[in-house]
Amino acid sequence: MILDSVRRRAITEAHAGQTGDQPGDNDMSSGDDHVNRLPPASWELPHHLHRGSSEIDWCESNYAVSTTIAEFVNTFSNVLFIIIPPLLIILFQQYAKRTKSKAIYVIWLLLIVVGMASAYFHATLSFAGQMLDELAILWLICAGVSLWIPARYLPYLTSRYLPLQMNRYGFKWAMFAITIIGTILSCIKPVINAFALLAIGVPITVMLVVEMRRCQDEKIRRLGFRTCVLFVTAVCCWLNDRLLCDLWTKFRFPYLHGFWHILVFLSSYACCVLFAFFDASEIAPEFTPKLRYWPLDTFEFGVPYITLQSRTKEIKRDM
Repeated sequence: MILDSVRRRAITEAHAGQTGDQPGDNDMSSGDDHVNRLPPASWELPHHLHRGSSEIDWCESNYAVSTTIAEFVNTFSNVLFIIIPPLLIILFQQYAKRTKSKAIYVIWLLLIVVGMASAYFHATLSFAGQMLDELAILWLICAGVSLWIPARYLPYLTSRYLPLQMNRYGFKWAMFAITIIGTILSCIKPVINAFALLAIGVPITVMLVVEMRRCQDEKIRRLGFRTCVLFVTAVCCWLNDRLLCDLWTKFRFPYLHGFWHILVFLSSYACCVLFAFFDASEIAPEFTPKLRYWPLDTFEFGVPYITLQSRTKEIKRDM
């Protein structure tokens, strides 16, 4: 502040000397004029925070609807990421209590972070927004894998890719280290982040199909089938918007990335619900996991969630 004042005073005196005026003359009448002639302040936003600083630009026309939001549809299509997870936090309270694990709340909170980061990115198309969006997805995937990968896979994964055997607790720390390394690599080569994140979804989908085949609950199988269909459709929307933009622009429908947001959210949180079901069968054998739907359990296109019923009560009821 002091340096700025000295700088402004020096410029004012220099200008006054050139025009023959003395410093302090006509302060009331020309002071504002002197200030207006000063060069702009040296501080400005870092380049990565500037609008349009990202190299990625989706098919939707920029600032076509709003002068302040770059991609209007792509921004507001993230709304489900923000409004559904708070409901899931409420619906999964019994699950968290009976499995003695509140880590599932982290998953729902990360979904909110993904939605907010994606909305910020598409509203500004800034590089900072792009990185927040992609890193939030990376952290969500790694958190889900560390929490819900079936226990029978751990000996195989750790013995093949790590020089030791470890339990779930150790695997979580290993995944945390992998997440940190992935975060650093994402910042080094951000252009491949989106394709790398899509590639991670392939083994998760395969694992989901394997678990569905092991499950005898038809309600779970139907949800699993819908989840896989939604994810494949979402990926098709993403690829079409990214690779065939000119074609969809000719059809005047450059909004497939917005559909990607909706479909990938529906498939992602349903996938989390399914793995929570499979995990409960392992970590809480004294309970029977049940798939429910909100607001009506008979309406299978509602919001799925898991409840746990005591096996003791079921045995007494059967007797």
